Amino acid sequence: MKKYFLLLLFIPFFSACKKGDVGPQGPEGPAGPQGPQGIIGNANVTQYTFGAQNLATSSFTQLQITTTQDTATRSLWYVYLYYQPLDRWYFVPGSGFGGTSTYRVSLTYVSGKAVIYIDKSGVGENYAQARVIRVYANNVTTGGRGSSPVDFSDYRAVMQYYQLPE
Repeated sequence: MKKYFLLLLFIPFFSACKKGDVGPQGPEGPAGPQGPQGIIGNANVTQYTFGAQNLATSSFTQLQITTTQDTATRSLWYVYLYYQPLDRWYFVPGSGFGGTSTYRVSLTYVSGKAVIYIDKSGVGENYAQARVIRVYANNVTTGGRGSSPVDFSDYRAVMQYYQLPE
């Protein structure tokens, strides 16, 4: 009996509905609350971390980063090698741990990847990590002059300036 009563109660609601014209747009509602502050940083800076690089047994190593050719050519690429026993980051090109090796860096673009080569001169060392920091240039001008606000040979200064994670 209850079923029939409920059915009779709801039938008028559904049968009273008819299709009609859509009414005018209502007023815009109030703005929502401000969201939390995002992470401070630079949208044009990306950090890539690679595992161990053994340059004691190899004359070079390569780091591959998937990207577009436009990004590869419009970016600055900074390369650092991390020597674990002393907790030191070495900026390359430059000398490695102990000054017995010199490293140089070259970059090319092949099949959708920026390929960074690190070549050694000397005995070489085994590094726990390699990091690459890519800074994409929104505007490219020729003949510009100016001093950089950061010493790119100092990994910690670059990390702090671009607010990169450890």
